[in-house]
Amino acid sequence: MPVSSSLATSYTELTTGVYNGWIMFPSAWVNLKLYEPAPFYTLIGFGSMTWHGMTINKDTYDALPADVQEILLEVSAEFETLTGSANKEQYGKQIETLRDLITVTEIDPAVQQEWAESLQPWVIRTAAELEGQGLPAKQVMNLVLDRAEVHGYSWPVRYALE
Repeated sequence: MPVSSSLATSYTELTTGVYNGWIMFPSAWVNLKLYEPAPFYTLIGFGSMTWHGMTINKDTYDALPADVQEILLEVSAEFETLTGSANKEQYGKQIETLRDLITVTEIDPAVQQEWAESLQPWVIRTAAELEGQGLPAKQVMNLVLDRAEVHGYSWPVRYALE
């Protein structure tokens, strides 16, 4: 399995002590063996894992023939769906694998609540900055929040982005 340079760098930085950890979903912690340099994993309840998508440089994409662009869009949509389903199906097994290999703990719900509350001004400020750049940040964030709720997630703090 090829490892992106950022994840390979992160493994090295964990190994050498440049930093002690970062937010990462269990499938990466298991599949990239991040438990080797970082034998502690905390379940913090940020909601669903990140969605996976295929990316390509816009200039490169624009230079491709239209039929190739169409194929990339079709394949990337299928990839997003399949990786989401696979992550959901494998989540419990990956947590158990981590529990067998390292120390796995869960964050105290009060700490989760406090953390979520402390992030609210940053979320609102960042969304406003991105909106100021002409990006639909509030629309995208609300879509993500709404879709997670539709699938049963209850946020510790429901950020209001209007």
